[in-house]
Amino acid sequence: MRNNMKYDLEIVQAYLKLINDANPIHDEIVPGQLVCEWLLNDVVWYKYKVQYKNPIKINEPLIKEIIKNKIVCMNEDGTVKIVVSKIE
Repeated sequence: MRNNMKYDLEIVQAYLKLINDANPIHDEIVPGQLVCEWLLNDVVWYKYKVQYKNPIKINEPLIKEIIKNKIVCMNEDGTVKIVVSKIE
């Protein structure tokens, strides 16, 4: 299964306000946990491991690919951003 997403500044700012996060790094970088919520939306996993590989820039197009017990988030160039692995 493949899915696409892009986080604009408005979405990021609304999320940061909701969780009360004022870290200035998020002026350019999407919070990893926000992306993980999208990644885990299509599965029901109770135990998993998240590996943050590369930062995600605001407005960067993302691709989510679910392969067996792994979810890979990458950009359009194929650079892996986040990997979520199910723990059995």
